[in-house]
Amino acid sequence: MTQQAEGFEELTLKNWSYREYKTNDWKLSRPGASTTEIHADLLHNKEIPDPFLDRNERDVQWVGEKDWEYKAIFSVSNSAKSKVNHELIFDGLDTFATVYLNDKEILRTDNMFRQYTVDVKSALKFDSDNELRIFFKSALFTARALEQEHGKFKCFNGETSRLQVRKAQYHFGWDWGPVLITCGPYKPVKLVSYEARIVDVYVQADVDLEKKAAIINSQVEIKLTNAEQLSLQVLSPSGELIKSFSSTVNATSFSNKFVIENPELWYPFTHGDQPLYEFKYTLNNQVIIKKVGLRKVELVQENFKEQEGSSFYFKVNSVPVYVAGSNWIPAHSLQTLLVDQDYKDLLQLAVDGHQNMIRIWGGGYYENDLFYDLCDEKGILIWHDFMFACGQYPAYPEFIDNVTEEINYQLKRLRNHCSIALYAGNNEDYQVAEEFNLEWNPEDTSGDYTATTFPARTLYETVFPRIVQKFSPEIPYHPGSPWGGKGTADPTIGDLHQWNVWHGNQEKYQDWYKLGGRFISEFGMEALPNRKTFEACITDPDELYPQSQTVDHHNKADGFERRLALYVIENIKVQGLDFDSWIYATQLMQSECLGYAYRCWRREWRGDGKRYTGGAIVWQINDCWPVTSWAIIDYYKRPKLAYYSVKRESRPISLGMYRNEVKHTPKAALPVGQSGQPHDYYPVDYSVDVWGSSSKIEDEYVTLVVDIYEVVSGKKVESFSKETVLKGNSSTEVVSKHPISSKIPLVVHSKFVSKKDGSVIASAGDWPQPIKYLKFPDREVKFAVSNGYITLSANKPVKGVEIIVERDVFLDDNGFDLFPGQEIKVIAKDLTTDDKVSIRYYH
Repeated sequence: MTQQAEGFEELTLKNWSYREYKTNDWKLSRPGASTTEIHADLLHNKEIPDPFLDRNERDVQWVGEKDWEYKAIFSVSNSAKSKVNHELIFDGLDTFATVYLNDKEILRTDNMFRQYTVDVKSALKFDSDNELRIFFKSALFTARALEQEHGKFKCFNGETSRLQVRKAQYHFGWDWGPVLITCGPYKPVKLVSYEARIVDVYVQADVDLEKKAAIINSQVEIKLTNAEQLSLQVLSPSGELIKSFSSTVNATSFSNKFVIENPELWYPFTHGDQPLYEFKYTLNNQVIIKKVGLRKVELVQENFKEQEGSSFYFKVNSVPVYVAGSNWIPAHSLQTLLVDQDYKDLLQLAVDGHQNMIRIWGGGYYENDLFYDLCDEKGILIWHDFMFACGQYPAYPEFIDNVTEEINYQLKRLRNHCSIALYAGNNEDYQVAEEFNLEWNPEDTSGDYTATTFPARTLYETVFPRIVQKFSPEIPYHPGSPWGGKGTADPTIGDLHQWNVWHGNQEKYQDWYKLGGRFISEFGMEALPNRKTFEACITDPDELYPQSQTVDHHNKADGFERRLALYVIENIKVQGLDFDSWIYATQLMQSECLGYAYRCWRREWRGDGKRYTGGAIVWQINDCWPVTSWAIIDYYKRPKLAYYSVKRESRPISLGMYRNEVKHTPKAALPVGQSGQPHDYYPVDYSVDVWGSSSKIEDEYVTLVVDIYEVVSGKKVESFSKETVLKGNSSTEVVSKHPISSKIPLVVHSKFVSKKDGSVIASAGDWPQPIKYLKFPDREVKFAVSNGYITLSANKPVKGVEIIVERDVFLDDNGFDLFPGQEIKVIAKDLTTDDKVSIRYYH
């Protein structure tokens, strides 16, 4: 792309070539690509097998052990030759690069997260072609050499040398991703020729809710030779010109302050609209446009009166926001193979799933501009880790300086995005400190910990908060995730990663309510992806069975065979071990597990002064390759059943139920150290709680209708209703400890019916646990396919109805329960009566 203007011109380099270092065999990169990386190019030219297929990942490890070179040929246009200044801007080089322009060394880099700008006027040719050549040294061997120099530190996932390099940490392998240590010009390289140019723009907005005004401090960083005219136009979200300024500038910075009266405020999509103001800056006909949402975001940590500890929740424009969201990992192991539509599809799936926050996890990379633009437009809040994950990172002076430049650049790049609600210093590094008994005294507030065995604490608690305060003072900062209280597992203060289901103690997921905290920023459960996903990445049909070597290769989790089997066998009846049955069993189990978590924790959003849980962010929404993982949407963007259970529990109004169990076991009847099954034969009483959870601001008047059925016969044994008011932006207890029989298995089906129009606002079923003990004879599920939707009904209570469409068609619901007299209409916009549709359900 070339941008031409009076006094300013920009050329983005394309048509790269590459070669293995010290060979003469230059090959063309992917045609027309302005960004690329070595695995993508080798794959394009069929020099390596696809690492996502079969077990090919093992056969491409040599790529990360080699040094590589890239080059691009470009010329300076006639209009650019007369400009005074000529700079090459490198938005991202991965990672250890030496750059030559016409065989003259101009730059060395050691951080893929930084932008580098080089004055190249003296090395540039104006009357013939220029050659830009970039030598990329093996990041793997460089990391190991740095480890030899600075010492071997501790980490979870990947090899320990990764801690020494400022490179996406998941490239070294994770418990859901392959080892693909790539390199290349993965972000644009641009030649800018100019008399004057805008370097950076910051629209700092202080929203005064009481005065109904937004105080704007517009700050512009400029490079210029002579005095120039700078203009600013501000357009309202509807496109009306509301402010216009013009000034002569002769310095490297310029600012002006003004007020926007009665601003249209930006909210997450669950709580309001997403108006964006347009700030258009023009300097010498160089145009910079920023779309800015005006909002005030707060992290509220206030002490409770009735419980230990303090809250952890977000307010946007003084409105408390319960967070139902997901963790985001890089959506591809080779970032440059992602296209814009990938981001649009995945973030739209988040919105369709009622997820109002995405946490950008610290082991990947700072996302591209489109990601943040889309979150602004769609109303998705962002929790943003800095790129440190699961490690004991160094903090020697050169490392701190390097990281400081990284954070300076990234915060300046991101600070105009209204979607960003929190910056966190790292992912699980404090847990590493606990796990390996590193020196960490929370009472030590000296700020310099570089002489301890936890030196990076200096970054998280001293360097980073100072930079955030300087460049994004309106955004809350959190030293790590999890962090707070008496340690990373403290459920009363700060955020919590709750991995005692799956990892840790491998608790029963029915006990999520005991495992909550003030904000659960990670938790999850594995499940296999769609069969079509396996068929796309496994070429040998004989390997398409649950325990095959290739299926196992596409699961990187430690101990997954035992853990996945444990949770399935504890909860789901498996009839045979054919592939389809196993996929369904794992997905139904994951769906039940995550549904329990969202339901139980949202209940603790009990209103002002009692917001005991501020949100839940599942691990994870997406995958970076075809794999069995904790993702609720697989690599090919196919939702698992858990996506839909999370969606149902995160609706504007949801209905929650929980089955209480009281055992009448005399303590004296049990020997010391022994309790519960299998030798406890004393009576058990059951009762059911029913509550509603609302993210709406206003109260909702509803009628609760409850029907209770025998599971086996399908006979209705009890029915009652109750009028109630669901409090706005809160949970509301509706029924407490309603007794149900313990003699036979009973399922409780409840629904909220609107008092306004009689529509069903929310419904849910509560089944005896574990469901593997239940029998479902004589079930009949009817379904009819129409253009754009499917209707379903059942003669008796049915668990886990899955709709299977041969073609990839997005369904607005799936994996749900059906009850007698209920007709469910599932919307599928692209569905036609010609599509091949089938269903399956539990048993």
